[in-house]
Amino acid sequence: MVKSLFSLLSLAALSSAFAAPSNAADDDTYRHLLLAGGGLTACSSFASDNCDDVDWIDKETMRTDRYLNLSKKFRSRATAESVWPSYREETRKKVADALELIHERLKEDIVPERVFLREFTRRATQQLYNSLSDAEWNRIIDLIELPVPDSAREVVNLDENLKGESKAIFQRFVEMAQSVAGDERKPKVYFLTSASRNPYDKIDFYNSVFEQLGAEVHWLPLDSAVVKAQREGRCDELAKIQQKQLGAYERDRVHKDWYQEQVAFCKDSDAAAEMLADADGLFFNDGDQNLTRSTFIKANNEPGDVLKTIIAAVQQKEVVIGGTGAGTAVMTSKPMISNGTTAQAIKEGAIASDPPPFGCNLDTTCPPNVGPDSLTYHPLGGLSLFHYATLDTEFSERGRQGRLMRLAAASSTPLSIGIDENTAMEVNLESGAFNIIGERGAFMVEDAQGTDNAVAATFHYLVAGASGVISPYGLQTAEFAKGDDVVQEEPTTNFLSDRGLIDSMRILCGERKQVSLLNKDFRLIAQRGESSRVQSSGGECQIVNGSIGIAWQPQEKL
Repeated sequence: MVKSLFSLLSLAALSSAFAAPSNAADDDTYRHLLLAGGGLTACSSFASDNCDDVDWIDKETMRTDRYLNLSKKFRSRATAESVWPSYREETRKKVADALELIHERLKEDIVPERVFLREFTRRATQQLYNSLSDAEWNRIIDLIELPVPDSAREVVNLDENLKGESKAIFQRFVEMAQSVAGDERKPKVYFLTSASRNPYDKIDFYNSVFEQLGAEVHWLPLDSAVVKAQREGRCDELAKIQQKQLGAYERDRVHKDWYQEQVAFCKDSDAAAEMLADADGLFFNDGDQNLTRSTFIKANNEPGDVLKTIIAAVQQKEVVIGGTGAGTAVMTSKPMISNGTTAQAIKEGAIASDPPPFGCNLDTTCPPNVGPDSLTYHPLGGLSLFHYATLDTEFSERGRQGRLMRLAAASSTPLSIGIDENTAMEVNLESGAFNIIGERGAFMVEDAQGTDNAVAATFHYLVAGASGVISPYGLQTAEFAKGDDVVQEEPTTNFLSDRGLIDSMRILCGERKQVSLLNKDFRLIAQRGESSRVQSSGGECQIVNGSIGIAWQPQEKL
């Protein structure tokens, strides 16, 4: 097994030596895309954990929590037979009992969601909570949620933001939009919530963020439920479609004003085109990339008219595009990753399938031959705005190097890129020129090779401050970032679901040429060779032309 892993590493190292040079102009400062790796946070009245100071939060005038109604009427609606499948009848009855128990314990009808969660996860109901899928939990919360008052909106305060890098990434997108708008007016930023199960939850957040950063900001109310409602002429039944399409219940009751705005948008066939013509920047939210894909791509895998308009505007430099998390992953024209862990990807391979719902093993809703941790992907890609590579996000923090390598090997994708949380990659789509901003870095995989239980590839890792040029075939040039910051986090060797690879790779910037790690039944080897370049920055080791391999080695075969 180890020999086969070293063989794959040798192939990966050999392939890196033949990277074709690029003639692309690397001095083009214009950036068409900002691709953030997720994890962008902002201090707000609804997320005070992200704040350095909370004295400014007014609970009387600002939205600080989601409030739930535990009265008998609402408990009955959340546990009605009509909203639960018959095969989950026993679970439905247990949920009804749990809600009654929590109500008796709290002796209040109206409670904040965080209090409700605390009570539901106490010993008496902990096992039931653990047995619920995400879809079931969301259904319960939706059906007992109180309407959001018009007078209590989520308010963002970027001046008190704990993570300055998140603010800087949002700010950079506004600056990119300003380059389209010119110097005479504010940039017009439109944002989408098409990746969200609940399309209304983040409207106040994005409105407040971009407004504080000097933009004229608008919500573009387009999502897969609206597309279906338009196609079927059922805009007045949008709430019913949201329930089936998004798994979102009674959003018309909870977010009445936003819902009516979306219905009006649905009925106006010219609204999307008019908004796009007005936009200088278009920002795609985090969530589920499959939901955004189905918003813009038809069932026959042809781009819809709205996407065609966006692509043309980007090409003509009439609009810039930003995305975070799922909003980044969906940008690719290469195979679009949608689910999976490194461990399952190495063992099972990559599956061209719809992603499994979270917790699908709990309520038997997994697609055929797919588990909750399976690596799934769409072979025809996402929105095709980024043609250079497959994209992955929340990358190093979740140890996703193995799953990206497995997909690259299975799909013969020459270049794949994983972007860390609170980090972004800015790209010029004409030249391939890029730069990295934010807190951490971007991991690039080239020429991935695979066997049944192992993968290997050439890799590069660049951190914020680095720049270079990419082509669809790989990294062409790279300029390392320079910095002397000390890494504050406790290091780990867990490379299956944490930062183990990045933390351990720091020794490659010293005298060591190889790092070998064991995690459960998996072995990882990363090394630098004759063609490698390394440089420390920000406490991390940047590397160009390294080699990496990961193998599943069950104990009985060691």
